Amino acid sequence: MKPYGILCLIIAIIMLLAPLAAIEIGAPEEESVSESESVSQTDSGKSKDAAAKTDGDTISVFMTDSEKTETLSMRDYIIGAVGAEMPASYETEALKAQALAAVTFAEYSKKNGGDENLGGADISSDSSRHQGYMTTDEMKEKWGDAFDSCYEKLASAVDAVLDEVITYDGEPIMAAYHAISTGQTESAKNMWGKDIPYLVSVESEGDPYSSRYQSEENFTAQELKDALKNTDGVSFDDDEESWITVNKTTDAGTVTDVTVCGRDMTGMEVRNLLGLRSPSFTVDYEDGSFCFTVHGYGHGVGMSQYGADYYASQGMTYREIIEHYYPGTEIEKRA
Repeated sequence: MKPYGILCLIIAIIMLLAPLAAIEIGAPEEESVSESESVSQTDSGKSKDAAAKTDGDTISVFMTDSEKTETLSMRDYIIGAVGAEMPASYETEALKAQALAAVTFAEYSKKNGGDENLGGADISSDSSRHQGYMTTDEMKEKWGDAFDSCYEKLASAVDAVLDEVITYDGEPIMAAYHAISTGQTESAKNMWGKDIPYLVSVESEGDPYSSRYQSEENFTAQELKDALKNTDGVSFDDDEESWITVNKTTDAGTVTDVTVCGRDMTGMEVRNLLGLRSPSFTVDYEDGSFCFTVHGYGHGVGMSQYGADYYASQGMTYREIIEHYYPGTEIEKRA
């Protein structure tokens, strides 16, 4: 078996054991598309390559809401995925980078076989497990009078990259992405315990400019008890200030070791238990209240969506953005 085949098997196991590890997106930045920018939507403007790929180029998607599997054209699916995962107000080159990541993750999912938990579907519409998806009706509800302009912008970005795929050693990569990093993306090694050569820590200098870069969550002692009441191994002594101690963080700020009421956890475990935006946080205790100061949004691995938008605003192309966030990869023609 080729070394890359072994790597794919390892990644597949990671995804089965930790579904949040693959693609997990925080809420995107607020939309800022003016309603006055609405234009007529038409599929007749799509490229010939995109039109040619529509027939026979499909993917089966398990729709989480209806619990039914639908077969969609890859083009329609990617438009819906980009609409669900990135604001239409983002720069066009960032939308192209997002579309290419979505195409690649879809191809990766198809290549690695249908998920038995999804009845054999290639992928699901659950953004915490795979990547999100919006129907056209959902887009219309979301964008209102700006639907035409938003849809046209997204469709154009998708058409520009639909016949491409991001590869490593000739195979589609697991194109992980997240909403906002801490200013430095996280490595798969630190987050999931496995080295993945193209998912390493890189600078993402624009992220601190996001309005959602930093958030705070406050818990009283009783609220913390309520949140942890079903967690094995925790105990609450009289010294509330000692309940939470951050022991270790990575260079990117991810908490990898934290003691919570006598139990050692990872930052990701705490994030999931308390509903924090990311596993990068500090904790202060004062007057019976625990204040979590959180940086970034999402797991931090792979492409930062806000970072991609920032780089696009600075003149980077989607190819340069992809090369930055997934080092060592190539962009090839999709079969």
